[in-house]
Amino acid sequence: MHHLRLVDFFPFFSWIRGYGKRHVKADLVAGLTVAVVAVPQSMAYALIAGLPVQYGLYASIVPAIVGSLWGSSAHLITGPTTATSLVVFSIIAGLAQPGSSDYFQMTFLLALMAGGLRLAMGLARLGNLLNFVSHSVILGFTAGAGVLIAFNQLPSLFGLQLEKSSIFVKSFLDTISHLDETHVITLILGITTTAIILLVKRFRPTWPGTLLALITVGSIVAVFRLDGSGVAVVGTLPRTLPPVHLPGISRGVEIGNLAPGALAIALLGLMEAVSSAKAIAGRTHQQLNINQEFIGQGFANVAASMFSGYPVSGSFTRSALNFRTGGKTPMSGVFSGIAVAVVLLIAAPLAAVLPVAALAGVLVVVAYEMVDKEGIMRAVRTSRADGSVLLVTFLSTLFLQVEFAIYVGVLLSIGLHLAETSHPRIHSVVPDLSTGKMVGSARGKICCQMDVVTVEGAVFFGSVTFVLEDLQRRLKNHPYMANLLIRLHQVNVLDASGIHVLEVLLEEVRERGGGLYFAGVKPRIFQVFKNSGLLREVGESHFRSATGSAIRQAMRESFCPAVCATCEYIIFVECAELKRGNWEIFGEGVLPRQCKTPRAKDGG
Repeated sequence: MHHLRLVDFFPFFSWIRGYGKRHVKADLVAGLTVAVVAVPQSMAYALIAGLPVQYGLYASIVPAIVGSLWGSSAHLITGPTTATSLVVFSIIAGLAQPGSSDYFQMTFLLALMAGGLRLAMGLARLGNLLNFVSHSVILGFTAGAGVLIAFNQLPSLFGLQLEKSSIFVKSFLDTISHLDETHVITLILGITTTAIILLVKRFRPTWPGTLLALITVGSIVAVFRLDGSGVAVVGTLPRTLPPVHLPGISRGVEIGNLAPGALAIALLGLMEAVSSAKAIAGRTHQQLNINQEFIGQGFANVAASMFSGYPVSGSFTRSALNFRTGGKTPMSGVFSGIAVAVVLLIAAPLAAVLPVAALAGVLVVVAYEMVDKEGIMRAVRTSRADGSVLLVTFLSTLFLQVEFAIYVGVLLSIGLHLAETSHPRIHSVVPDLSTGKMVGSARGKICCQMDVVTVEGAVFFGSVTFVLEDLQRRLKNHPYMANLLIRLHQVNVLDASGIHVLEVLLEEVRERGGGLYFAGVKPRIFQVFKNSGLLREVGESHFRSATGSAIRQAMRESFCPAVCATCEYIIFVECAELKRGNWEIFGEGVLPRQCKTPRAKDGG
C-alpha cells in the first residue's frame, strides 16, 4: 500500500531542499526577464478576454507562483495565453456584457471550474489521455485563433468604436463597413508599435521588443498629450496586489451555462501546458510527471479565481524564454510572479498614457506568430489524417463557437485514432523452409489443415468486428480447414470483447473437428486468457511461446492423415513425412488421430 508523504501534497519539497545559492542568480535573472515580457503580454491578453488590463497582470502573479510550485516542469511559466483568453471571451460574452459585474463574476467562476476539472483529471491519473489528441488539433486551433484575434484587434488598431465579437465573419464585416471612421493618429500609433516590435526581433532579438515598443509609444502619447486628441488609452491601473475574491458558486444556472466552456478550457489549457513542457523537456531531458502537471495547472486556475485572475495555462513563449535565459528550477517562475507584482505596485500609473492601439499592435504580432507555418506544412505532408484534423479544427475555430472548435478537433483526432486501431493488420504466414523464419505466404499457398495468422494491433471492443470478420472469411474460403493458429506476438491489448470473438472462433473450428492454437502470447495477455476462463477451455497445451512449437503441437493433436495425403502444398518441413503417414517424427510410438476428412461448416 502506498503511504502518503508530505511531498505528495507539496511536490516542491522534492527540489527545494537542495536549492542553493548556485541556483538563485540564474533563476532570478530568468524570472525577471520573463516578467519583462509577461507584463505587456498579460495586459494585451486581458483585452482578448474582454477584461481590463489589470486582470491580465493579476493572472500572472499568484497563478504563476502556484503553477511553478505544484507542477513538475522546471521551466513551464503559467499565466494568461492568447488561445485561452479568446475562449474565455467566446464563452462569457454571450452570457454577460463585457465590463459588467456579472462578466467578472463569471470569469472568476470559469477559472474555478476549469481548475477543478484539471485537478480531478490529475488526481484520476488521466495524463495519458492527451496522447490520443493529435498535435494537429493544437496547430489548427492556434492558427484559427490567431486569425480571429488579429481581426478582433483591427477596430482598436484603427480607432473604431465597435463591439467585439468572437464570430469571425461578423468581426470582419463590421470592421470593413466602418473603415471610413478610422482615427488616423490611433492607427499610426498601432502601426508604430508593430514596426518597433518587428524591427527589434529582426536586429536585436534578445531585447524586450514589446516593452520597448510600449514605452516608446506611451511616451509619444504623454509628450504630445494625444489622449486629448481622441486616442483611447488604457488609463491608470489600481496600485494594489490582486484582490482576494471568493467566486460565487451559489447560482446553479451559471455553472450549467459555463460547464461546456469550462471543460473546453480545461482541455485546451492542458494541451497548451503539456505540449510546452514536453517541448522544453525534450531539450533538457527532464522527466515530466504529466499527472502532476495537471494538478499544478488545476491549482493555478483555482488560485486565479481566488485572486481576481482568469483562466490560465502554460505559456510556450514565456516558458521558452525562461529556458533560454538560464532558468534552472521552478523558482524562476516564482520570481517571475513576484516581479510582475512589483511592477504592478510601482509602474501602474504609467498605463495612463498607454494607447489601446499599442496593445492591439502587440496582439497583431502575436496573432501572426500563432500560425506555425512550418508545423502546418509538416502536418499536411505527413498524412491525410493529420491534414484533415488540422483543416477541420482551423475552420471550426473561425466559423463555430470557439469552445466547440476544441471539441470538434479533439473528437475528430480521437475518432481517427480509433478508426486506425480498429483495423489491426492480419495476415497469413508460413515458415521459410530453409531458415524456419515465418514469412508472408504466397497467394493461396497455406496449409490445407491450418492457417497460421499473425495479428498486429489491439484486439479490443473497437476492433473485434473487423478481427472476427477477417478470420471467419479465412475459414469460409477454406471449408475443410479445421485448425487456426493465431500469433499474438504484436498484440498488447485484449479485452472481454476480444475474448468473446476467440470463443466464437473456437466453437467454429471445433465444429470442423479441429482446434484453436496460440503462439507468442505476452504475459499480460496470457493473464486475460486465464482470468476469463478461455485458457482452460482452449487447453493450456495449445499456448506456445514459439510458433514452430505451436505448429508441431497442432500437427500431433489435430492433423488428419487423409488430408495431408491429398494436400498439394509443401508448407512445413514435416509435410513430406506426414504425406507418407509417418507420425513418429513427433516421437516414438506417436500415431495419427483417427479421423475422416474434416467436416465443412454448414453453408461453408
